[in-house]
Amino acid sequence: MKTALLVGCNYPNTPYELKGCINDVHAMRDVILKRFNFDPQHVELITDEPGSLKMPTRANIMAGLAKMVKAAKEGDILLFHFSGHGVEADMKPGQKDDAIVPCDLNLIYDVDIRHLIQQLPKETSFTIVSDSCHSGGLIDKEKEQIGPHSTLRGIAPSVDAQKRGISLESIHQGLQTAANVINAASDVLRTTVTFSTGLDIVNRIGHLLTGIFRDNVSLKFRPSQEPRSLTEDEGILLSGCQADELSLDLEPSDKTQGKAHGAFTYSLQKIINETNGALTNKQLVMNVRDEITSLGFHEQHPCLYCSDKNAHTAFLATIPTPLALPMIKELVHNKKAVLVGCNYPKTPYNLKGCINDVENIRRLIMKRFNFDRQFIKVLTDNYIPGSWAMPTGIKIKSALYEMVQTARPGDVLFFYFSGHGTAVPVLKPGQPLRLDEAIVPCDFNLITDVDFRDLVNQLPEKVNFTILSDSCHSGGLIDKEKEQIGPNTLRKGEKSLECITRGKSIEFHVIHDIIDLVSDAAHQATNIAEQFFGFFGRNIVSLKFNHEAAKQKGLLDLQPHEDKGILVSGCEAYETSFDVVLNGNFYGAFTDAVVKVFMGGDVKISNKDLVTKARDILKQNGFDQTPCLYCSNADLDADFLGEVA
Repeated sequence: MKTALLVGCNYPNTPYELKGCINDVHAMRDVILKRFNFDPQHVELITDEPGSLKMPTRANIMAGLAKMVKAAKEGDILLFHFSGHGVEADMKPGQKDDAIVPCDLNLIYDVDIRHLIQQLPKETSFTIVSDSCHSGGLIDKEKEQIGPHSTLRGIAPSVDAQKRGISLESIHQGLQTAANVINAASDVLRTTVTFSTGLDIVNRIGHLLTGIFRDNVSLKFRPSQEPRSLTEDEGILLSGCQADELSLDLEPSDKTQGKAHGAFTYSLQKIINETNGALTNKQLVMNVRDEITSLGFHEQHPCLYCSDKNAHTAFLATIPTPLALPMIKELVHNKKAVLVGCNYPKTPYNLKGCINDVENIRRLIMKRFNFDRQFIKVLTDNYIPGSWAMPTGIKIKSALYEMVQTARPGDVLFFYFSGHGTAVPVLKPGQPLRLDEAIVPCDFNLITDVDFRDLVNQLPEKVNFTILSDSCHSGGLIDKEKEQIGPNTLRKGEKSLECITRGKSIEFHVIHDIIDLVSDAAHQATNIAEQFFGFFGRNIVSLKFNHEAAKQKGLLDLQPHEDKGILVSGCEAYETSFDVVLNGNFYGAFTDAVVKVFMGGDVKISNKDLVTKARDILKQNGFDQTPCLYCSNADLDADFLGEVA
């Protein structure tokens, strides 16, 4: 059986009021009913919204949890979702403990959650999703799987976000007010609450809570009843942030489809609703991290605490119901696109024009080539409306493989990349040093020419798959694709230095050093491949570094040949693409030229004409940058982004 308790506290008419928590629990309810097959009769909502029959007090929350745990049988799946304020307290010197804050301020601590988990039958899954500040570690002593070791500090949250944290001082003040009311009515209530001034604030809070609520307080304030020592195998916690961080309450905006939400809950349900198939708990948390960052919030890092086994178990131990396909997908000819822009903000390699490039290309393919917005997947490392996720290596490849593996004859597929490129050194015994092409995602998990060759090899017949890459070393990005317009037709221009901000290239040794610096596993490695395996995982890195997988796919020792792939590159394999400022705006020089080629009207333009016209525009503007074309003879004169005859 599957049961859930969903709790949302907006704390209306208080100094610490939030706006998105009730929306969160309703969104979570929709997700578990539609995707995870929960029975509505076994899903309880407790909120402080107007008209609520049961308020989210500690007593009501704990009673709901106790009822759920008591009824659990072996193999059951339990879910507790909390959206509201959290608090962190120093109970002992050097020991910080985490708690959620019910609407009556009667705290529920990590030790209370642990006490419940210890009562579960064996093989019972109990998942906690907490969208509150300081929620990392909310199950006392649970093993950390994704936590502060992978947290990177960034910029402060924007003004359209409020922190879901409440200070101990505010809680103490609220409890003092409640105690004064009780004491004023002591003749009727036949009880009083005493105040203590000689203790630290945490113990003063505990003293007030005990005076107001008697025995209905946290085990944290009844240490003689704290649970036993623990193993790592009980409970699963997906926390909205690390224990020393803050979760964010977002104002209604286009980022959240016009509703107030918690950044964590909104991102979690968005990832689930956009993913066919199961995600493990670990995969889900990592994807949600990326989504929160893509919204523009760099100081909130969701975490995962559970056993090693549960880290790799599907979220809610369930394969979700497949997504309903929109009716438009029944059309015979679909046009689909993946657009990626990496500006690498807050790094020494930052660019300025790549996200502008994505916006311009998106407008172009929608207006000129009739792509539907819902079939355009955008990945950028700074939020723009419609952005799907952070452009990490695994996210970009996931989007590409999904697009290719769902393609049917007659489809038109388009991949656009604006960002850094690099040249990967390849040295084989008895052969000269070779440099192979790669694009650089925001996490430096390279996607190489071999990966694009693998994608092209999976295409059905009569599918147009066009790659347009505005990055350095992008010529030859589809391994062994036939060159049609390349270095043999170079025409040099003179660089217009005043408009160039930087070349779109990171040297491979720099990427190598970064991976080596941040990964302990990499320090143990004996070669480049092992370094990438150690940091990203063997099944996540490029096929360039996974010789066995590439061999199984037949990708080794290929010869140049013709097939269905079309590569329009911003430069030749050994050249530089430029990030420039034109008329006060930042763009990729090549992308700007492509857009200008199509400004002349609705006349169809072939792949060959696009590249030659873009070359002319770049030369006229003084750029020493030579776009190239790699494709079959048949595609040379075919319409750019046209259907295959």
